[in-house]
Amino acid sequence: MKKFLTLALGFMAICQMDAQVRYLNEVFTDVNVTTDVLYGQNVTVLPLLQGAPPSAQPLVCDIYEPAGDTETDRPLMIYIHTGNFLPQYLNGSAVGTKSDSVAVELCSRYAKMGYVVASIDYRLGWNPTAATQSERTYQLINAAYRGVQDARTAVRFFRKSVAESGDPYGIDADKIGYLGEGTGGYVSYAASTISDYNDIILDDNGLPIAKFWTGTPGEADYIPMVIEAVNGDPEAITDGYAPAGVFGPDPVQLCIANHVGYSSEVSFQMNLGGALGDLNWLDSGDPAMISFQTPVDQFAPYTTGVLVVPTTGENVVEVSGAYDIHAEINAQAAPNNNAAFQALGLSDVFSNQAVANGNMGWDGLYPVKNDNVGGVATQPFDGAPWQWWDVAYTELVDAANGTTIAQTQLTLNPNMGPLEGRAYCDTIVGYSAPRLAALLDLASAGPGCTDSDACNYNTLATSDDGSCTYADAGYDCAGNAIAPGCTDPMACNYDNTAQTDDGSCGYFDSSTVPTGTETPWVVGLTVTGTAFEAFGAGCEADGGVNPNVSINGVIVGDGSAPLSMAGIQDPTGLLGELAALASTVGFSICGDNITVAALGNIIPMVGNGQFWISPIPVNEDGQYLWAAPLGNFPVGCADPAANNFSSPCDLSLACTYDVSFAVDMAGYDGSYGMVNLNGSFNGWCGDCTPMSDDDGDGVYEVTVALPLGTIEYKFTVDGWTDQENFTPGDACTSTIDGFTNRTHDVAGSSALDVVCWESCEACPTQGCTDPAFAEFDPYAGIDDGSCQNLVVAGCVYEAATNFNPLANDDDGSCEFEDGGNNDCPADLDQDGTVATADLLLFLSGFGQSCN
Repeated sequence: MKKFLTLALGFMAICQMDAQVRYLNEVFTDVNVTTDVLYGQNVTVLPLLQGAPPSAQPLVCDIYEPAGDTETDRPLMIYIHTGNFLPQYLNGSAVGTKSDSVAVELCSRYAKMGYVVASIDYRLGWNPTAATQSERTYQLINAAYRGVQDARTAVRFFRKSVAESGDPYGIDADKIGYLGEGTGGYVSYAASTISDYNDIILDDNGLPIAKFWTGTPGEADYIPMVIEAVNGDPEAITDGYAPAGVFGPDPVQLCIANHVGYSSEVSFQMNLGGALGDLNWLDSGDPAMISFQTPVDQFAPYTTGVLVVPTTGENVVEVSGAYDIHAEINAQAAPNNNAAFQALGLSDVFSNQAVANGNMGWDGLYPVKNDNVGGVATQPFDGAPWQWWDVAYTELVDAANGTTIAQTQLTLNPNMGPLEGRAYCDTIVGYSAPRLAALLDLASAGPGCTDSDACNYNTLATSDDGSCTYADAGYDCAGNAIAPGCTDPMACNYDNTAQTDDGSCGYFDSSTVPTGTETPWVVGLTVTGTAFEAFGAGCEADGGVNPNVSINGVIVGDGSAPLSMAGIQDPTGLLGELAALASTVGFSICGDNITVAALGNIIPMVGNGQFWISPIPVNEDGQYLWAAPLGNFPVGCADPAANNFSSPCDLSLACTYDVSFAVDMAGYDGSYGMVNLNGSFNGWCGDCTPMSDDDGDGVYEVTVALPLGTIEYKFTVDGWTDQENFTPGDACTSTIDGFTNRTHDVAGSSALDVVCWESCEACPTQGCTDPAFAEFDPYAGIDDGSCQNLVVAGCVYEAATNFNPLANDDDGSCEFEDGGNNDCPADLDQDGTVATADLLLFLSGFGQSCN
């Protein structure tokens, strides 16, 4: 056991203490912290995650006491940390111990106000990745049950220390309560409401609470998920054993009885986040509750909903959050559980803010509106803005384990730091202190300091008695120097240790990353939704980018203005989503660090010096936002189907595709020397794109390299001497800004169909159009003067008796002499030709008998 004693009080601190009000103000400058005090022992299942059997675990706590205090009858607050019932970092978070930054901060603050505070460790262990929701519920309810047992064990330990050990911590055994943060809030809610084992598994009517049972109702396999004989009772004052065969051939102890004979009752419950397993647990006569929760908490519902595992996003079990809990309390017959402080009618700044935040007038509920703008949460993923942690150390853990905890957590809470965390601690302490003081009869209403800016502000004061004292300039009320600095996370010199903003914030420092009005930035969304997709494909080493990213637009300038959708291409169909970002995206560039304001969040981008990407998806499709200065990459064409393909690792901003155009001038009546192609792609330049007719067939052709997108064009002759004219609505045209031209959507290389001048169709075929001539072409639409020989009908077979040497169109009139000199015996019908009719005559007689 280690014990640390901090500085003794100075004269100024003593004077301030005399003026301040114990339990309402910090009347002590320093605290004594006794670490790793053994408060019990019980069996942990955490070794099961590593394939080992359950084993006994010492239960320890850190005890905070006001330094120099002479009181020996002080209220005790038991602090229960967060952590998702898993060890720090293994839980996917940078927090989860009894010495988390917010734990130390709040425990120290309440100790400086005169409380004794014990920050406890408790047993961890469950499998959040279990295959089914039922399995996850079973695992979590058992983890929470162990947490409740340990919290209650801590209460009894301190009561026992008063009765049997001479009260070494100077506590009032009748004034004990919980403060649970995050996961600890689940524990504190349950530990303060569950009356006995049946209260967990049966509703107020004595029927099973189905979500806490497994099996088929009415069948032998329908059993509670927590069994008292196996897990011990909720107090942990009875032993519990897993039957033989569960963990081996012999029974295995899962609960060790601790401090039997002492009460586990508490006087109050406070929570920062968390939820109650079931509203049936909450009854009239339960301890008073003070709750802080973010209404948009994505893991713990603010009302009643399904608990989500932070590490996996999996659903677990339906629970009820602060709003529904306090609705239930305020529906109780008077006096309700919170009547002791509700009757005060407090109207201090914190009480008024709770009402403004929408607490429905339910004193004890503080809705935490974290970074709300216009009533809308700008950081909806940040459910615990009071937390902060060591970024550098967490990054070392990430590097060692191949995780991205720091990046992910910073994305959830971009403003994370002691400045934000301590500001929320101000609110937590400021709102809770007068309520706890009244509830525990530690202070009462009467004359006092009514100035909220004073160091000895008395929330319970009914009139000002002139006793207000104030901190010296540059110091807080404890005499500590106030750290100045830049407090804006979007600034380049943001200092997360600064406590006051000194006006030094700077923006868009381009010392490392190129910025400025002449430096375009490329922004996009990843295609497959793979984390750090843009760093892949084997291109990064060559200074290139993964081709599986969307190159959709550019940010023009230094990032201080919204995204400018210039030079847009949309090869992956993500333009609509990127356009939605355009009105909100702003960049802060500090050396080689980049922060993006997008989609209502401030996102710290992760980069490699060339390419920056958000560490978590920015939309529901799982795509990641990325950005980079255009000059950082080789610009070319990464599409092998393009005519100017350069490399799959080039930033694909310049792909072009061969498009062939052809016009048949047969429909043009005038004379010309040159045919030209004019369009939006060549600036309607006149004669800069001539067409050629290499085979002399009157069809002029040209192939042009074009980028993806829609083009306008038309054919002209001799520059602009003459041009095609179209009627609005013609099939192959579009009318834009009053001009009707041909249009084409370039989606790749293509050869357009030959069209007739001033038409959307091909020109009619040329040939003899007069049926009176032998050269007549029924498909010809234009007569080309080829009609030469008139049609003469008659017999064209020289062997016929009526052969007509002038005939060029046989009319079937040929006649032949019977048995004569017809030198074509196969001509059975003797019409002068051997044709189908002769075959049919032959077949009609085929097979007959001849005499």
